[in-house]
Amino acid sequence: MIEQESITIETLQDRLIERAGAEILRELRLESSLRSALEEASIEIDDSAIRNEESLLLERLSDDENTARRLLEELRNNEGLGPSRFKALLWRSAALRALVQDDIELSEPLLRRMHRLEHGKRFIIRLIVLSTLQESEEVRLDLDNGVDFSTMAVRRSIDASRDRGGLLEPISLEDPAWPQGIRTALAELQPGDISPVIFMDDRFAIARLEEIIPEDGVSFESNRSEIVRIARIAQERMKMADLAGKLGPRPKLRVLNPTLRNAWEIDESAR
Repeated sequence: MIEQESITIETLQDRLIERAGAEILRELRLESSLRSALEEASIEIDDSAIRNEESLLLERLSDDENTARRLLEELRNNEGLGPSRFKALLWRSAALRALVQDDIELSEPLLRRMHRLEHGKRFIIRLIVLSTLQESEEVRLDLDNGVDFSTMAVRRSIDASRDRGGLLEPISLEDPAWPQGIRTALAELQPGDISPVIFMDDRFAIARLEEIIPEDGVSFESNRSEIVRIARIAQERMKMADLAGKLGPRPKLRVLNPTLRNAWEIDESAR
């Protein structure tokens, strides 16, 4: 009720569909595909699997349980994850995790690389990201002429780190999330050095090495069980994303509701 006027679901429906219909439809489509894949593999998702997904999500958010739960609450509020959608999200994650288990391979080289990623040398850098080679060469020349790197990052960088003068969290050269060009360039630098222009996908980057953090001294063998756990979760996450991308578009769609069809077509064209 708004004052004395009744507002029905029918009144809300078109606006709700326009706002979130395509997103919900994508979730339902993936769930349909997952149910078929689970049935084919004779796998059932029970309550313990759902609880495990929530635990893993909290672990990703923070090591401190209270902080993790606060961040999860913020995440749910920001993403509109009420009880139904949140449970569905956990179910999809549990289903994907169960389906990729046969594809997990934890080789010795992979485990040792993961150990170096977690406990090895780290690099604190500032980064300037630019759209064109010409811009990059101009900025690199200004840096050679003594312009302060952090000032130049604030002025010219298109990366989110520009507000911090290009400063990033410590990174490892073992981290595949970083382009190989940046990792190769950093390996050649000493603190205070500035890299040459680095080609990075469709952009260009210049890095300044601020500090090298030495490895923490934790041996591989003493930490092997934890490394196995971390490596498994990391590989599961990668394969789960890949599987979701393959299964999601599989079920055929016929969108009959005109409002939903319009929302779906706009969403798909934007994507």
